[in-house]
Amino acid sequence: MKNKRFNIKSIMIYAFPFFGFILCLFSKETSAVAKNAIYLCLDIVIPSLFPFFVLSRIIVPYISDFPCPKFLKSIIEKFFCLPYYSIFIILLGFISGYPNGAKMARDMFDHGLLDSRQAAKILPMANYCSPLFIIGTIGSGLFKSVRLGVFLLLIHWISGLITAFIIGKIADYSDSSMKEERNHNTRNSNKEASRVFMKNNIQPVNLLTLLPASIEDAAILCIKVSGYIVFFAVISELLSLLGVFSLISGLFGILIAGSSQAAGFSEFIAVLLKGFMEITSGAQAIYSLNGLQLNIQLAAISTIFGFAGFSVHTQIMGIMKGAKSRYRIFFLGKLLHGIIAGATTLLAIYIMPMAVQTSGMENISSVDLLWIRPMVIGVLLVSLVIAPYRTILNEKK
Repeated sequence: MKNKRFNIKSIMIYAFPFFGFILCLFSKETSAVAKNAIYLCLDIVIPSLFPFFVLSRIIVPYISDFPCPKFLKSIIEKFFCLPYYSIFIILLGFISGYPNGAKMARDMFDHGLLDSRQAAKILPMANYCSPLFIIGTIGSGLFKSVRLGVFLLLIHWISGLITAFIIGKIADYSDSSMKEERNHNTRNSNKEASRVFMKNNIQPVNLLTLLPASIEDAAILCIKVSGYIVFFAVISELLSLLGVFSLISGLFGILIAGSSQAAGFSEFIAVLLKGFMEITSGAQAIYSLNGLQLNIQLAAISTIFGFAGFSVHTQIMGIMKGAKSRYRIFFLGKLLHGIIAGATTLLAIYIMPMAVQTSGMENISSVDLLWIRPMVIGVLLVSLVIAPYRTILNEKK
């Protein structure tokens, strides 16, 4: 074990100057990609996520008192195999986009409303692509069709619900701790009693303290999410420039499609791999691929939306750090979501073919300075200034 750790450290030490040299060699390309990623965060990501980050932190302390009808409670618990109030996380994940589902799951875990197993299981169920991104950026902006964007969104949601049902059952039957709880009713009842005790002993909520804390945490989390997006955008571009995607896709093309059709198939695999790293650049690469049929394009984009990309994976696991949430459950859920979304897209287009009408709408340039960017930067700065104010309030208490 020591030798293994030593080898990993040695590899990282020698790899650092190599990547530094590569960044300098492709400084123009990586700088352009990083700049576009930052503008994407300022124009779309932060404005769409910041309000939901604040809202999720505010409502979590009140969620344990949520009155729910018995029939609805039983449906939620049987379908998702989770506490009934976890429906808030799932619904918020549908309308807000990732990683807000992870943010709310972490807040509920910190308040004792979810244990680590439940928090890990809810991650693939509550983290979906933003409707604003699918309809606006991909549908209207990329394909120039709002109707097509709505179609992709519905496929994304339907396949997400199917995945939620499957992953809920798989996680329950594969988790050894869950099996042990089923065999020992006393341990389960003690655990439930402990959770009820935690919920009943949560300190009273003070909105004067909660609101600044929510705004501050939302601002910091938005900055972290933006960092992940920029980093993976640069890494994805570097791997593409170095030919890593082309090499891997070429091997797959020869093994699967044969030498005659290897070129076209390997090009498709290359852009798909790029989408598995970061969905925005992957969707643009799939759209720009020449000679690819529309149904294959939509299926591939639905697949990377469902999988979410390793950029989103690291964002979510970074939020859940310290919550003992297992990555393999989340990875399995998002992989399953991507496979189901791609297959559902192909099936839906085969059953009811649609004529996609495009308009003369032009793509919004991602490098022009929009009025919303200085506004977003100002909100983030004001939010971070609130931190000392919250500290003063805590000290007065």
